[in-house]
Amino acid sequence: MRLFFLILLLINSPLFSQKKDGRHLHIHFKVNNTFGELTNLIVREVYQDGSKDTVLVEKANHSIDIPVNRHVLLEFVCPGHVTKRVAFNTDVPLALHKIPFFDLVVELIELDFLNSLKNKDELKTLMDFPIGYIKFDVASNNWYNSQLAFTKTINKLIKKSLK
Repeated sequence: MRLFFLILLLINSPLFSQKKDGRHLHIHFKVNNTFGELTNLIVREVYQDGSKDTVLVEKANHSIDIPVNRHVLLEFVCPGHVTKRVAFNTDVPLALHKIPFFDLVVELIELDFLNSLKNKDELKTLMDFPIGYIKFDVASNNWYNSQLAFTKTINKLIKKSLK
């Protein structure tokens, strides 16, 4: 009987059990188009391991939580609009207990507007890629978009098409 309890104690000890990291990145996002805030859209979370989670968002302001130390692609899908994607690398130091939140504003482009532009094929190709790649910067203890130059390039191409 003592052997049974000893085995049970060893199995439940920290050496044999994996502690699940309960930390997460809290993302507050707002989705707009040229006419204002969008509602009734889908946000799809695509994880690096292939798992997916889909959230129906009824309000323009919404929040989601993503586990830390994961690579996640968020897709913002709304009928009549071009889908936009933002990639997140939520790797953070183990010693960081209070994870800063991230504010995200997504501007979706209407398909009718995109189809009216001269360089629509070039823009559609660019839009297949994530417009942002959000990573944690240990030095500033905050999140940053490492694809900011790419996002600016897309915006310049759209403005150029309007001239």
